[in-house]
Amino acid sequence: MMRISTILPIIITAAFCAVGFSTLLKGQSMNITFPEIPPSVLPAPRMDFNDGQDPMECRLFRTTTIRTQIDLGGFWDFIPDADDVGMDRKYGAEFPEPETQLWIPGTWNATARYWQYQGPAWLQRTFQVPEAGHMRFTFGGVFYRCQVWLDGKLIGENEGGYSPFSLVVRDISEGAHTLTVRVDNRLDDESLPKDGVDWFPYGGIFRPVYAELVPAVFIDRYHVIPQRIASKKADLNVRVYTRNLGDQVTQERIEFLINGEPVYSGAHDIAAGESVVEFSVSLKRPHVWSPADPYLYSSRLVLGEDDQVDRFGLRSLTAEGYRLLLNGERFKLMGANHHDDHPDWGSALPPHIIQRDIEILKRMGANAVRGHYPPSQLFMDFCDQYGLFFMNEVPSWQYRPEQLAKQVIKDKIKAQYHDMVYRDMNHPSIFSWSLGNEWREFEKSYDDIKELVDYARTVDETHFITFITGGAHIDRSNALVDIICTNWAKYQWYWDQTILDDEVGEQSIAQLNKIHESFGDKPVILTEFGGSGSQAGWHNWGNVKWSEEYQARNVWDSGRYGLEQDWLSGGCVWQFCDTRTAHVRMLGPRLRGWNVKGVVDGYRQPKMAFYKLQELFHSYPNPE
Repeated sequence: MMRISTILPIIITAAFCAVGFSTLLKGQSMNITFPEIPPSVLPAPRMDFNDGQDPMECRLFRTTTIRTQIDLGGFWDFIPDADDVGMDRKYGAEFPEPETQLWIPGTWNATARYWQYQGPAWLQRTFQVPEAGHMRFTFGGVFYRCQVWLDGKLIGENEGGYSPFSLVVRDISEGAHTLTVRVDNRLDDESLPKDGVDWFPYGGIFRPVYAELVPAVFIDRYHVIPQRIASKKADLNVRVYTRNLGDQVTQERIEFLINGEPVYSGAHDIAAGESVVEFSVSLKRPHVWSPADPYLYSSRLVLGEDDQVDRFGLRSLTAEGYRLLLNGERFKLMGANHHDDHPDWGSALPPHIIQRDIEILKRMGANAVRGHYPPSQLFMDFCDQYGLFFMNEVPSWQYRPEQLAKQVIKDKIKAQYHDMVYRDMNHPSIFSWSLGNEWREFEKSYDDIKELVDYARTVDETHFITFITGGAHIDRSNALVDIICTNWAKYQWYWDQTILDDEVGEQSIAQLNKIHESFGDKPVILTEFGGSGSQAGWHNWGNVKWSEEYQARNVWDSGRYGLEQDWLSGGCVWQFCDTRTAHVRMLGPRLRGWNVKGVVDGYRQPKMAFYKLQELFHSYPNPE
């Protein structure tokens, strides 16, 4: 006889399931405290210097005080190319009559006419250049493959939708110019992510795009890397990536400021092409960053006639056996997995939706977020500013052993891993870099995994490196990474049972505990816990699958186990909100073609699981 877990008090939780709810019966009297109307939970940033607002609306701060910038967002002419004839007919130089206009940043798959369309499409717009010079075009994200033309001339191409890329055009003239982009969101067996991935492959220029006039020698990016953090002083290494458009070495003066105060000045030779310059600085009485106190420093780097502004934070995140230490204190993750997805906006989340998501996460009591791919830079800035660690990941989702053995796929993983680290290195909210998620039969891919981990260590050794296993599986490749990350739920979801079965829960716990038995000296994180879907608003006395009760109990019990066990370091619920999935899953395991495992629905309205998770997170370390 299977034993069924105790049924949740449905009448109470379905009506008033919020932190702080209490019902007291005294004789004939009843006192009810309703959920309070939540105030704004995002205060002013914890900073001592105001670096201004970004006119490009890409970041939470101004990124330059010198460069002339041109926002290329707005309405672009749009035409789908279902027969894939645009290249042969030279649409890049002779754009046909557009079918409509599409708002950029945006995705065509958020519009009714192109809801399911996967294939090539073309976009075009004109813009004005105020003065002649060298121009750098930056695309925050184009999914998945694209080619770019300026005034009918091909200037570059890119593959991989979640990392920004830049194209530099020398000696552009003043006046009107035309930008044309071909985008193709079709995936295949060797793309990254691959075809059939469990989120929708939204096509388009879905993140901000802008242009900048740059001098002949300019800053591509710079990293501020803490070397040592003590109470009286922090030692920092500054690594500057430069571009010299000339063919000769030039000498340029570099000045570096923190919170508006100069801390370094020196002359450096800048080689032709791409090069790296490094120097060291120290910071007295450093203010450390944490989710409870997310203090940020403003920095500005001046190179000759160019400058760049960025933010950074100082924190120490280390492992002591199986325990994680943040600034010397024990730390456990309490978070959610997040996809860039919304019923109205698709993957092109506008700033106010990103802000709302951060507000909901903070209201939930989260201190961490995880994604299957790098989010927008604006999302990362919010994580920095409001104290949410982010587990960053390359979108190499569920590759099979024969795929991981292909050098072309490993090279794409390496390239996107490099781009992820290169873009996000300055964010104090970065918790870890992940090489991928739920590789199938990963025990057959030890040599390939080792090759990828070895490469990752050449890119950055200042953050945890990991990959994610689907289920509590054990293999010698777990020893290669800094932290073991596994996706786990107490009552499961894809097994045959349709109810909350205690025997299943006991089996799940026993399997999970084997990880600690085999790798007792490594931290273990439940990167996806409690993953179970629910149709928002559907309740059932028996806690059966698809009910909010089933989800809420699985989320509570799975998340609580990760917090109560000393050897576990918490985790992230699967997932934050309901999200659209690949069309091939619509008739299979995905209700209405959506992954409805969110603790809030697609429009960010709460389910029972949200309130139970909120209760759990806010009561840690002493959940009742």
